[in-house]
Amino acid sequence: METLTIELKKAKGMALLEDLEALDIIKIIRKKTPPPPGKLSDMFRGSISAEEADRFNEYVKKSRDEWERDI
Repeated sequence: METLTIELKKAKGMALLEDLEALDIIKIIRKKTPPPPGKLSDMFRGSISAEEADRFNEYVKKSRDEWERDI
């Protein structure tokens, strides 16, 4: 026996799997997925160093200043 993880791309896929389960060919085991974190910022907090964040903020500031100047 082998356990697989399957990603369904269309709703009809679930119906096919349920038919296979009814024929006693497979057994569907549903796993509870954890809820997503409350905020997107909480999910990415700490993903880059403070130094990288400072460099990125400086780049963004320079980029914004370029939009403000007259050409």
